[in-house]
Amino acid sequence: MESRHDYIPEPKLDDVLSDPVILAILKCDGLTVDDVKSVINDYKKRKAMPLN
Repeated sequence: MESRHDYIPEPKLDDVLSDPVILAILKCDGLTVDDVKSVINDYKKRKAMPLN
């Protein structure tokens, strides 16, 4: 039996970050879409760095 998740793809980040509810939450927290994207990019850079 397949689960419901097999039929519903994960939303794209740009779609999530353009959602009015998400934008309202970010605004209440004093954040912007660029702030969120910056954190994601920093994470990707750190993840790609080799561990010593």
